[in-house]
Amino acid sequence: MLVDLPISLLSLVNGGSLSVNENNKKTISILFDRNKITIDIQDITFNIPAVTGIFTRLSEAREFASHLKKKNLTLCISNRGKIVMRLGKEANPKFSRMLTQSSAVEITDLIELRKLDKRLRLR
Repeated sequence: MLVDLPISLLSLVNGGSLSVNENNKKTISILFDRNKITIDIQDITFNIPAVTGIFTRLSEAREFASHLKKKNLTLCISNRGKIVMRLGKEANPKFSRMLTQSSAVEITDLIELRKLDKRLRLR
């Protein structure tokens, strides 16, 4: 499958961090801590074309999240330090399960997720 290679690569990393800076400003931070990867989107200057909305992309993330869960991995997405979504093993969806139709995708903060979506999309 198409998601097997990236997940296998993620499972090889035991620890560390990666920061992306633009004009001396931290834009994205990635923290690897055993079976947990946290991506913090901070001050980005690029946009992603607004072809589909966030909820369409969430439903597409189900397969990726279920593969993460099988490999005992968790991917956390943060908006300026605040976790908005968990994919994989540590996901514990309650209400978000109705939106995503998955036990491996948890929306922890819908308002912050919408803010992140608006920041990332072109208008």
